[in-house]
Amino acid sequence: MDYNILVNKDNPLPRAHIPSTLVEASSSYKDGILIDRETKNAFDRMKQDALRYGYHIDIESGYRDYDYQEKIYNKLLEEKGFTYAITRIAEPGKSEHQTGLAIDFCIYKDEKCYIEHEIEELLETKWVHQNCYRYGFILRYPEGKEDITKYSYEPWHIRYVGNIASYIYNNNLTLEEYKERESKK
Repeated sequence: MDYNILVNKDNPLPRAHIPSTLVEASSSYKDGILIDRETKNAFDRMKQDALRYGYHIDIESGYRDYDYQEKIYNKLLEEKGFTYAITRIAEPGKSEHQTGLAIDFCIYKDEKCYIEHEIEELLETKWVHQNCYRYGFILRYPEGKEDITKYSYEPWHIRYVGNIASYIYNNNLTLEEYKERESKK
């Protein structure tokens, strides 16, 4: 598995791409969420460490196949229009969720699972953002980098990249910026 694969608007995956490393995630939020095996192991370690601080993080979304991504993209497109949809959700084939390496996480607090922008200011979210690199994850669509990622800030969306996570975090890079630097070496 290529953990630093770049999937975005300029680097799509084929419709038939299905990772061979998918396993069921350990989520108390939803059954049947699939993610890459190494991604699962890393998230489980992070989840356990977060619990030491009283933070309950979980997986809200993982792997999405092309057809499912097409369905949710078209729904948002119909409801909100092209201009809104294009910065909020990936077109089919251009979603990192199709790799099995992307996770949308949620926060359990007060017997509720907080997702998406609800989690932005929570201490648990700040902990994930400050520590996810230790487990091989990056915040994939950081605030202030929208011109590079071409997506709005998503505080809930992390991406497993393995060993390069520390470098990306310590240099305040996006995956696009990292790949650009690597291509110049």
